Amino acid sequence: MQIPRLETAAHSVAGIKPENQDAWVSEIPQSTSRRLQKGDLLAIADGVSACSEARKASHTAVSSFASDYYSTPDSWTIRHSAARVLNALNRWLYQQGHHDPREMGSWCTTFTAIIIKSTTAHIIHTGDSRAWRWRNGQLECLTRDHVASVGGRQFLGRALGMSPSIEIDYRIEPLEEGDILFLTTDGIHDHLSEETIGEILHNNQEINTAGRVMIDRALSLGSDDNLSCVLCRAVSLPAGQREEKLQRLAELQFPPELYPGQKLDGYRILESLHASRRSQLYLAEDMDTGQQVVLKTPSINFEDDPEYLEGFIREEWIGRRIRHPSIMKVLAPKPDRRFLYHACEYIRGQTLRTWMQDHPSPQLVEVREMARQIINAVRGLHRLQVLHQDLKPENLMLDTDGRIKLIDFGTARVAGEINDFHLHQQNPFPQGTKNYTAPEYFLNGPIDERADQFAIGIIIYEMLTGQLPYPEQSGDSIRVRHYQHMQYQPATRLPRWIDSTLAKATAPDPAKRYASLSEFFHDLSHPNPAFNKPAFQPLIEKKPLLTWQLIGFILLCLNLWQIFG
Repeated sequence: MQIPRLETAAHSVAGIKPENQDAWVSEIPQSTSRRLQKGDLLAIADGVSACSEARKASHTAVSSFASDYYSTPDSWTIRHSAARVLNALNRWLYQQGHHDPREMGSWCTTFTAIIIKSTTAHIIHTGDSRAWRWRNGQLECLTRDHVASVGGRQFLGRALGMSPSIEIDYRIEPLEEGDILFLTTDGIHDHLSEETIGEILHNNQEINTAGRVMIDRALSLGSDDNLSCVLCRAVSLPAGQREEKLQRLAELQFPPELYPGQKLDGYRILESLHASRRSQLYLAEDMDTGQQVVLKTPSINFEDDPEYLEGFIREEWIGRRIRHPSIMKVLAPKPDRRFLYHACEYIRGQTLRTWMQDHPSPQLVEVREMARQIINAVRGLHRLQVLHQDLKPENLMLDTDGRIKLIDFGTARVAGEINDFHLHQQNPFPQGTKNYTAPEYFLNGPIDERADQFAIGIIIYEMLTGQLPYPEQSGDSIRVRHYQHMQYQPATRLPRWIDSTLAKATAPDPAKRYASLSEFFHDLSHPNPAFNKPAFQPLIEKKPLLTWQLIGFILLCLNLWQIFG
């Protein structure tokens, strides 16, 4: 079993009010693939009573979130997807509530959601609705109310549509079989104590009955607000999912060394293209369609390595979700395959490394066009929140039409987490090529899109000069102690503005690089006036060792003067 089996129920009543301004949604997608990628959704919203369009705000919030969340790319994490959708939704509600100066802030609502994916619950929350968990007879509130007390009265401090920007609480909780997760609006929990809610859940095993009793009990205790609850019981959960996935992978045989003429799962091997310690590449023909493809097979040396297996399947997982004309296509596996491998499109041409060896002194305009294509390909990854992490000339193909294609996702990762495979990377460093790897990897710095920008800058510098901008690292050791210890080597034969552009893109400190790849390419194409002025560089950055020697000498002189002066 790959997906949880859930039981859901929901109740919502206006109570003594003339209009029900609460809204809720409980969505379990019919598509198994949707559930695997995005999970199941429970959400509740309570329109702020003081707002004239409270009902419209709450209903818009839950319906729009459900629709837009399931439309986000599969490569986005749940946290990133929810944040992007809610920020856009908040701006829309805020704008709606500020069209008419007489009705400032008329579209406001609380919003709380639980997204259940595999064995994990993701809680997203703003306002004073609540998310709860009932486990083994114990009740726990999983959210905190965003309220402020002024003069003995409580006011809502945070809600969708209240301000142009919104802060969203996010937490994850592991699920266990039998857990009951549920959402309530303040019409219920303002009038029922936690002890009372726990008693109701204990005495009513059916969640549908428990939800109805909560509402009836709150009404009997004088609730004067709308009352809503959405409940979910985890009937059964995927057990040992990581181990199950590895077991299914282990059932696929590692292909042996292949030779021209041999057949593998409906592919005929044409020739061996490349072999390394970690994998082999073969040119093959699909015997059903006649299409030529490249097969990437794992090395037999890693047959018993679970981390390697996860990395290999992750590469296929990421590759199949990327559709970009400048990125190599990873093809869907055959349904009856018996061996572990990837099938990729065959790109006729040569690597950028080979092209660089054949063109040691290329024209700037030619390199700029290649840089544009490289940047476009990498931006295609970044839009899906994917970092390549191993950009180098060997991983860029130049096809017979002169178009560049990005290949090899062996070290790529989704920014955040890939929940489908529960990747636990023991090695904190990427398996990329060290002379192109950004220094923040080795200094425990934050890793984002600027790490790929560093590698692109190194590649362009090397294409134009035939050298690297920083001393080449040899062997297995990486000696990076601080950003200031890396000294950029200016390319004096390049125009100053080009060299300054590359210096900024490859700055050791990621905070000093370009904020985006589009800014980087703009400066590669248009002289930045700021770069025509000689940049002032403090002596401590230019020559740190000499600076400290001078400081030490001055302090020594002062001490001697105090003693003998």
